Amino acid sequence: MRFPLSWLEEYVDIDVSPEELKDIFNFSGMKVETMDRPGAEIDGVVVAEVLNIVEHPNADTLLLVDVRWADGAERLATGDGVQRVVCGAKNFAVGDRVPLARVGARLPGVEITERKIRGEVSRGMLCSGAELGVSKDHSGILVLPSDTELGADVVKTLGLDDIIFDLEITPNRGDSMGLIGIAREVAALLGTEFRIPTLHVPPSDVPNPIEVRIDDPSACHRYVARYIEDVTIKPSPSWMAARLLAAGVRPISNVVDITNYVLLETSQPLHAFDARQISDNRIHVRRAKAGEKLTTLDDVERTMQRDDLLICDPKRPLGIAGVMGGENSEVADDTTTVILEVASFDSASISYTSRSHKLWTEASARFERGVDPEGAAFAAARACMLLAELAGGRVSADVVDEYPSPPKPRSVTLRPSRTDHLLGYEVPEDEQVSLLRSIGFEVETAGNLLKVGVPSFRPDIQREVDLIEEVARLAGFDRLPATIPRGHAGGLTAEQQAERRVHQILSGAGLSEAWTSSLVSPKDIDALGLPADHPARRMVALAHPMTEDQSVLRTTLLPSLLRSVARNVAQRAPGVALYEIARIYEPSTEDLPQEAEVIAAAFTGERASKHWRAKPEQWDFFAAKGVLEALLDGLRLDAPRFRPVTGHPFHPTRAAAVSVNEAPLGALGELHPEVCKRFDVPEGTVAFEFALAPILSALPPRPQVELLDKYPAIYIDLAFVVDVDVPAERIGDLIAKVGEPEVVNVVLFDIYTGEQIPAGKKSLAYSLEIRVGDRTLTDEEADVVKDRILGAVKERTGAELRT
Repeated sequence: MRFPLSWLEEYVDIDVSPEELKDIFNFSGMKVETMDRPGAEIDGVVVAEVLNIVEHPNADTLLLVDVRWADGAERLATGDGVQRVVCGAKNFAVGDRVPLARVGARLPGVEITERKIRGEVSRGMLCSGAELGVSKDHSGILVLPSDTELGADVVKTLGLDDIIFDLEITPNRGDSMGLIGIAREVAALLGTEFRIPTLHVPPSDVPNPIEVRIDDPSACHRYVARYIEDVTIKPSPSWMAARLLAAGVRPISNVVDITNYVLLETSQPLHAFDARQISDNRIHVRRAKAGEKLTTLDDVERTMQRDDLLICDPKRPLGIAGVMGGENSEVADDTTTVILEVASFDSASISYTSRSHKLWTEASARFERGVDPEGAAFAAARACMLLAELAGGRVSADVVDEYPSPPKPRSVTLRPSRTDHLLGYEVPEDEQVSLLRSIGFEVETAGNLLKVGVPSFRPDIQREVDLIEEVARLAGFDRLPATIPRGHAGGLTAEQQAERRVHQILSGAGLSEAWTSSLVSPKDIDALGLPADHPARRMVALAHPMTEDQSVLRTTLLPSLLRSVARNVAQRAPGVALYEIARIYEPSTEDLPQEAEVIAAAFTGERASKHWRAKPEQWDFFAAKGVLEALLDGLRLDAPRFRPVTGHPFHPTRAAAVSVNEAPLGALGELHPEVCKRFDVPEGTVAFEFALAPILSALPPRPQVELLDKYPAIYIDLAFVVDVDVPAERIGDLIAKVGEPEVVNVVLFDIYTGEQIPAGKKSLAYSLEIRVGDRTLTDEEADVVKDRILGAVKERTGAELRT
């Protein structure tokens, strides 16, 4: 729920700072997602009027727009107060007032300069809502209300100097999806006055000809219909448009804006119909017929299902109840009579329809959480008052109100002593009474009990423990005492300890942990270029995805991780090293998909910040290989084996399959250039992905303390000349095996090709540590071990000792 602080202050007195209010929200269970000052990074953007629009002579998709933003003393360089800008949007017309970022103006992350675009000089830029931070719409210029003052600072005009809160509202708190509900909470938390708008609908003699019929009262609990004549459609006043924009809603017209304004105010969705389009002024709330079609306001023709609830007239559907209206009855520029719908629909029904049609709206979000049917009449009257004030409408005094089964008053018994027992600290009875009354509950004392009347806007309160939670929330969760649970405290399992160790090792190696969504797009999996039979191509699709970009469960972590790398690179990070430990999902014959925990990492750019004492090193295959080896060594696993592999998503000659004790883990390699291009990451980006289960199953027992060796070791170096296609790992393994038990450590310390080495050969140099536990080895004994190794290596690989 997004709103400007100044709007909230209309309903409640706030005597604390915004930062303190943020803490109060968080401690009361209403999490603050963001608290922004959107105008802090904007300067020099003013309100301008469009004077003329012509096509760009050198570009079909661009326009040349003449605008003026000043009169009188403040003239532009041209002397007539007019300047020209080049613009790609086409959603505005001559006479519109729009935001103009003048030359020298500052927007988030950019300063506006005069520049040539396809041969035409642009002295400034017209701004979209997204560029000003008031919406996510990049598609067009933000058109301001016609009464907006010319030359005014856009930051002040749009209220961008206000503080914008965005709260995460839990699914059980539909009442907090409106400013009045939030204000009620703030008043209770601060102990200040709570105010709701005073209603006054001007009287008229207009009759209300509407008839409403509800087929299924379990799906439509209440339907209020108001009738308004002599409406004039025009832009909303600037104060309303600014509030809507600050709340993330695009202004459309005064009538539509009023319905959105009251929705944000009361949490009650409303819809306005053009009365001319309603046959016989009769509204029928019914279930859809299979295959019935309706084109909704987003210009999409939708095929209805039997369980969908529709708003209809005698001839046709007019809208999807609680989700979106129909194009055939929307308010138009020439609308003069409006039928206002204020209804309460079943949350499960709306949730089903919204998901089945992949259609999420402000209305459906509120109905899914539950809308108070008792609030419908207030919201209808509030909207009618604004329609009379801002659209000149004459409101019929007759209210059509179909309310088949009004809910009976509910009460829940609370034991104050039970509150103290569950919370672990004492809350005096009178304080519990005061806290509950502050949020609209009626409380009566009956001996040692409290009889609490639950208001209709709180359907989530069903049991005594719900009331105790309200007391704890209003008293402040920070008052809860910190206690240690009684009894034996369990420790971490070996697997949990190992996973924690993995985080420590990777963080210590300079990697940052990433958290990405488990929902991805099938296109992301395709972008890896995997073969058709690769397991990652067997995806689990969602029945009702919210978007195409989140329509399947991930089968690999790499796409999301690479997207994160790309975002960091786009922000000019000199180097990126990310890892993630998370679950992937595979199809199963059971009802639910199989889950497996994997670890993945991606590396690109510089390994460390630039410093005058050291030349920056780059992440490459061997650096990433070193991280992997350090990880496995830190878990006390045997050294991994690397075997060359080919195939996407890796480079054909710079990738390896990795195993430990013959158990395959996964693959490590430089990504194929085509894959890098698809994910917008630099060429040379390296990645690995491994199943976590084989790593955890191979964990050795807890190490035992051993005495240090009493006797010194003998160290010798051996260099072998072998064919270039002989793996260094093979030689090292052979030395360790043949040298047992005296050889306790083998390290490859040099690989050389060049002068003094024949063509087709390479030199591999190893350092050997030789010791026994019961005595000091003599040189003669060490030579025996050395000869045994030389003979075996020459016999099995054809290697020659380099002298």
